Amino acid sequence: MNDILLDVKRLKKYYPLQKSWLSGRRGHVKAVDDVSFSIYKGETFGLVGESGCGKSTLSRVIMRLTDADEGEIRFEDQDLLKMKGGALRRHRAKLQMVFQKPFESLNPRKTVGQIIGAPFEIHGVASGSDKDKRVKRLLELVGLPSQYADRYPHEFSGGQRQRIGIARAIALNPKLVVCDEAVSALDVSIQSQILNLLNDLQREFGLTYLFISHNLSVVQHMSNRIGVMYLGKMVEIADADELYANARHPYTKALLSAIPAPDPDAGKERIILTGDVPSPVNPPQGCRFCTRCRDAMPICSEVAPEFVRVGDNHEVACHLYANDGPASGSVEGGRAP
Repeated sequence: MNDILLDVKRLKKYYPLQKSWLSGRRGHVKAVDDVSFSIYKGETFGLVGESGCGKSTLSRVIMRLTDADEGEIRFEDQDLLKMKGGALRRHRAKLQMVFQKPFESLNPRKTVGQIIGAPFEIHGVASGSDKDKRVKRLLELVGLPSQYADRYPHEFSGGQRQRIGIARAIALNPKLVVCDEAVSALDVSIQSQILNLLNDLQREFGLTYLFISHNLSVVQHMSNRIGVMYLGKMVEIADADELYANARHPYTKALLSAIPAPDPDAGKERIILTGDVPSPVNPPQGCRFCTRCRDAMPICSEVAPEFVRVGDNHEVACHLYANDGPASGSVEGGRAP
């Protein structure tokens, strides 16, 4: 995993608010605010954080489903944000997405064959009997009988629908698949089957995943490296095993302390965060987490921390580690060596 496939630099996405006749003011929701990270070929990069921290917005901006306000998204060393027309369409074939809700992401008026076959037609890859053969092959790859191609989405369970969504996502042999809460809407008994399927497909086709979830146990199982987001900012990036064994950022520690322990009597400390998450319209001036952090210092409310390296492939944006020295590329934010 030495080659960078996706390189996100200082990405910002703000949503304007309507002007209120009461306050007379207009602001912006800072959904993604100066986020940088890299994803290497063949790896699974996990992205975790509370609901509303900007994970899904980040995924939609990367997929060009939503336009960014600032920054760069370099895919195979080309800036996706500068692409238009045919160039963007060709790159979109290499970037695919598995959506959160399989009940809503499939067109109920189309058969499964039409849904999975749509990418072939849109990109002019296959048609007719050739397309039908590829659709049946994809169904078999995701564990569904090929004769299901003539059925409609309402005839399937949630897990089966998500398998159909995965088949559609890998139809064009993409290089990067964004999985946005791909198993959160499924029963626990079905989640493991879908996760195993994703792992099997990654090994067979050399896929690279951006795996987004609020389930920390699932992210640990799936990921090689993990990024932690809080209120639109990336606060920590590390190898998966390192992050779970030696988390540094106070927010990451609080998240990990919420994972149920196999032995309730093991004496695991539970960190309870006090206060509410600040508004993304008017976030704290310094560290976004300072209003809820039990280790906060005066500087935390004044100056936004930069990333510093605290170990091999481990970087954190926290003033507690400022004396460790700035990480290589820290201004860009969270770049593994």
